[in-house]
Amino acid sequence: MEGNAYALASGTIINAIATGKGSAFGLDLKVYAKVKLIDDGKGKIEGKVLDNPNIKPNLIIRCVKNTLEYFNLDYSAYVETKTEIPIRSGLSSSSATSNAVVLATFDALNEKIDDELIIELGIKSSFDEGLTITGAYDDATASYFGGITITDNIKREIIKKDNMDENLNVLVIIPKLEKNLDVESMKAIGKFVDVAYNEALKGNYFKALFLNGILYASALKFPTNIAIDALKSGALTAGLSGTGPSYIAIVEDDHVEKVMSTLNKYGKVIKTKPNNCGAKII
Repeated sequence: MEGNAYALASGTIINAIATGKGSAFGLDLKVYAKVKLIDDGKGKIEGKVLDNPNIKPNLIIRCVKNTLEYFNLDYSAYVETKTEIPIRSGLSSSSATSNAVVLATFDALNEKIDDELIIELGIKSSFDEGLTITGAYDDATASYFGGITITDNIKREIIKKDNMDENLNVLVIIPKLEKNLDVESMKAIGKFVDVAYNEALKGNYFKALFLNGILYASALKFPTNIAIDALKSGALTAGLSGTGPSYIAIVEDDHVEKVMSTLNKYGKVIKTKPNNCGAKII
């Protein structure tokens, strides 16, 4: 029994750590997962992160384990992943990996696809492995469904779904900066993040993304000039993604080269597109 699936990276519109409410949108960067199951009653699960062999496969093993336990099965399994998403960069690599592996496990089991259950099993796995602070329901839903999701991460509810224009370009900037998870500082900016969140609810996603990015970059002592330089070069919006260190800039075709030229000095730049289609069995 074998299953194959992929799920998406996501870019942040509103980081949920400050208030428990967030928003993200799907990016056309994918994690691919393959799961092979053996009905031998041994429950032995092995895994491999193909393109990052130094990374322990704990999360992907946990995703398969939690899915099999949900269905009360003691199969052995082998799971492997490969990714287009820079890890630990604020682009929801953990959510995407969890979604892809759980979906691939459903495929291997030939189980009926239950979107909410798949997302919940992925979130549970990320919590089990200590990889999330809020459950990242905004990231998980954008990774799974594609498009824009606005969520209450505490209640695990989608408040609003929308599409992002797939004709736009998303530039991902990965500066050589260390992660900073100063939760106290992020909580301190909550009432200001609420302002950005309300803009997202109104459909002003670009304004919300920029405001959120400036606030979180300031709280986490990341540069704010990266986003501003992107705007000066013609980006529609730009800001920190997740807790960084990556930034994203949304850019029309006519301005891509100029914005990329500006951002190259800050680090590696990846060009991609919004994705409104979400995770898929392949």
